[in-house]
Amino acid sequence: MGIVSRNFASRLENGHNSIESEKLFAILKRLEVSPNEFQFIHYNNSEYWFNNILNQIDNDASMKNTAGLMKKHVTFKKNLSLDSQILAAIAYIKIYIIGNNPLRMSIDPAYPLKKHLTQTKDWSVFELRAFVDGIFIFRKDPSELLECMAKVHEVYKKYKGFTEYSYIIEQSVASIVLNYVQIELTNFNYNSSNLQKITDNSCYSTLTDFTAKLTMNFARLIIFLYLGSDQKSDEANCYEFIRMLQKLQHDDYTVFKEIYNYHLPLSQRYRKSRL
Repeated sequence: MGIVSRNFASRLENGHNSIESEKLFAILKRLEVSPNEFQFIHYNNSEYWFNNILNQIDNDASMKNTAGLMKKHVTFKKNLSLDSQILAAIAYIKIYIIGNNPLRMSIDPAYPLKKHLTQTKDWSVFELRAFVDGIFIFRKDPSELLECMAKVHEVYKKYKGFTEYSYIIEQSVASIVLNYVQIELTNFNYNSSNLQKITDNSCYSTLTDFTAKLTMNFARLIIFLYLGSDQKSDEANCYEFIRMLQKLQHDDYTVFKEIYNYHLPLSQRYRKSRL
C-alpha cells in the first residue's frame, strides 16, 4: 500500500518486474527486514560465490589445512572489495583457531570483519557464524564485545523458530558463549554473577541441539574451574566431562580438551592467589 500497485507486486513476486532500490528498501522497512538480512536470505544458496568461499574456508579449517587458509587470506586480501576483505579476515582467524592461541593473535588482519560486525546493526545468520571465531578480535574492547553479545541475543530470538537454521543458530550461540567466558576469564574478569548471567540466560534454556547443550554445559564447567566452591570437585567434574566426550567419540573432544588444558593451570593459579 502506497509503495507499488497490487498488480506490480504480483508481477514482481513472479519474476516479471524489476523494482527501484528506494521502493525495495521501503518494502523491507515495512516488513522489518534489514537489507543485510535480505541479502543473506537472497544469497543463501550454494551458487553464490561468497557462500562457496565460506564453505571452502570451513572445510579447510575442519581439515586443519593452514596452507589453504593462508592462500585464501593472501588472495582475498589483495581485492579491496568489502566481501573479499571479510573473507580474508575470516581465513586469517581460522588459522589461529585451529593452530594457535586466538587470545594472542594480532587484530590488524581481522579488522575488516571487526568493523563489519560493529557497524552492522541488524545481524543475519552470517554475522552470527562469523562471530563464533571472530569474537576473539574483541577481547580488548569490552564495550564493543557486550554490544555484539546483545546482537547475538537478538539474532537468536529472531531465528530460533526457523527449522532450517535452528541447529546452526543454537551451535553458534553456544560456541559464542563458551568463547565469551574464555575471554572474560583470561582478561581477569572473575565476576561470577555476570558470567553465569550469560550462560544461564533463560532464553538459551530452550536449546535442543545436543552439541549446543554440551557446549553450554562446558562453558559452565570452565567458570566453576575458576570460581566454584570446591576446587577438587570442580576439576574432577570438568575432567569427567572431557572423558565422556572421548568415550562418545564426539567431534568437539579435541577442541574441548585443549580448552580444558589451557584453563586448568590458569584457574589453579587464580585459586592459589586467593588463599
